[in-house]
Amino acid sequence: MEQLKVYENYLRERELSKGTCELYLKQAELFLNYVGDRPLSKEEVFSYREELLKRKLSVSTVNLYIIAVNCYLKYAGYSDFTVRTVKVQRKNSIDNVINRREYQSMLSYAKSSGHEKYYYIMKTLAMTGIRVSELKFFTVEVLQKGVTYVYNKGKIREVYLPDCLIKELMEYCGREQIKEGIIFRGKEYQPINRTTVYKMMVYLADMVGIPKEKAHPHSFRHFFAITYMEHYANLAELADILGHSNMETTRIYTTSSSEEKRRRLNCLGL
Repeated sequence: MEQLKVYENYLRERELSKGTCELYLKQAELFLNYVGDRPLSKEEVFSYREELLKRKLSVSTVNLYIIAVNCYLKYAGYSDFTVRTVKVQRKNSIDNVINRREYQSMLSYAKSSGHEKYYYIMKTLAMTGIRVSELKFFTVEVLQKGVTYVYNKGKIREVYLPDCLIKELMEYCGREQIKEGIIFRGKEYQPINRTTVYKMMVYLADMVGIPKEKAHPHSFRHFFAITYMEHYANLAELADILGHSNMETTRIYTTSSSEEKRRRLNCLGL
C-alpha cells in the first residue's frame, strides 16, 4: 500500500486528471491483488489480460485497464513485462446518439417539468460540442466575451458560444441570480458533477421514451458533431472545435450509423 501511495504521487506529478489518476491507481491495486504472492512475470500480465476478457467487458474497457497496468509496470521498473492492448477493428459507425427529435423531446420535458438547469446544460452541450467535464469553464464572465478557454487532456482550446445560447444563458443567470463565476453548479457552489448530470439525463430520457443508451452526456457532443458535418462538411474545422489532435478521431462523424448501413443493405434487392 505504501508503494501505491508513492505511485499515486507519481501520477499526480504527471498532471493526469483526477479521474485518470483514480482509475490507474485502482487498476494497479487490482492487478497486484491478482498476482498476490506469485513472482511478477510477463506471463502473469498475459494471464491478467485473459482474465479481463473473460469478464465480458467491452474491448475498449479491457484496453483501458491494460494501459493502466502497463503504466504501473513501467513506473515500477518492469517495462519488459508490459503487454499489448487487444486489437479491434476501427469503428466505422457511431451509434446510440440522440437525433434531433429526441433532443427536442428531452429539452421540452426538462423545461416543462421544472428541470431548467438541465435544459440549459443539454443546450450548452449540444450547441458547443463540449464534454460534460468542461461545463466548469462556462462562467457568467464568459457570456460577455462569447468565447471561453477550455483546458482538458493537457491542451487548451477556444470554445465559441452562439449568440442565441449567450442570450438564453444570460436570462437563466438573471432568474437564478447567478451574478458571477460558474453557471452550472452542484453542492456548495462547486461545478456540477458529471454523475449527477448523467443520472438526470437518464431520467429525462426515460420520461420521454428514449433508450437510456442514448442519454449519456457525450451523446450531445456526438449530436453536435454530426449536425455540424451535415451543415458544413468541414472535417478539419470540426476537429479543431472538438479539440481532436488526430483527425482520424473526427472522421467517424463522416460515416453512417449501423442502423443506416442495415437499411441500405435492405434496399439492395439482392
